[in-house]
Amino acid sequence: MSHASWTEKFGLTRNPFKDTLDTDLFYRTRQHEEALIKIRIGIDDCHALILLTGPSGTGKTLVSQLVLRGLDPGRFVPAFVPVYPGMGKGMLLGQILSETDRGACRRLTRDRLNQLQEAALALHDKGQRLVIIIDEAHFLQADALHILRTLSNLETEQEKLVTVLLVAETALARRLQSPSYASLRGRITFAVHLSPLARAETEQFIKYRLLKCGGPAQLLTGDGYEAVHRMSGGIPREINRLLYNGFLEALSCNEPIIDKRFIENAGNKPGRPHGQDKQAAAQAPE
Repeated sequence: MSHASWTEKFGLTRNPFKDTLDTDLFYRTRQHEEALIKIRIGIDDCHALILLTGPSGTGKTLVSQLVLRGLDPGRFVPAFVPVYPGMGKGMLLGQILSETDRGACRRLTRDRLNQLQEAALALHDKGQRLVIIIDEAHFLQADALHILRTLSNLETEQEKLVTVLLVAETALARRLQSPSYASLRGRITFAVHLSPLARAETEQFIKYRLLKCGGPAQLLTGDGYEAVHRMSGGIPREINRLLYNGFLEALSCNEPIIDKRFIENAGNKPGRPHGQDKQAAAQAPE
């Protein structure tokens, strides 16, 4: 059986549960729609710092991609910066500058800040504004977080020159409560938080994806929907993982409908290759 044929078996035109940033399959819950609206307003109103948080897998990166796609190219110049663990201020500024076409990146932090200000001013003179989206911002080192306060000071007499959207797991919001980040915290105009989906939202999320991929919502039984929500905790990424494996479980049994048996079997299987489970568990932090 070919890799693609499992979708045909269930009357689907494609895989509804890919773990990729497919905006066409993005189900906009009320909170996701509100997050998009607030962030877009914040950018339009020239706010310097906006924070988007939520547990891993709740759709933060997808929201940020929709923000990027919705920016008017005549008014805004985006810079998307994916953060790696332990990224410091030098590399952060270097990554931002690499998106601004300002030539070779200077060596010292103050010179990089001056270079970034020059880039922002040049855009401002053309009627444009630099929008920096920093993804996985919870991985930033303290010095990189503190340099964001300096970025928030880049301004003309009328308005801020740069908007920074910090996209991070909830841990960053807790981290920013430390007194050492009081000044940075005070520069954040507002924070938007994404929570796991409620039970009804989980079902609508699944039905939306099935329908977008040509399948009927009845591919899952009522207890199947219930099992997905219970075992995923309402986390979209986990919902997709459970359903992908649940459909493969049903396929192996030649069953056309997915009920809770297949979801529970999928949930009891590790999400990594065999042989790595014990090693990963032994290395996991307490």
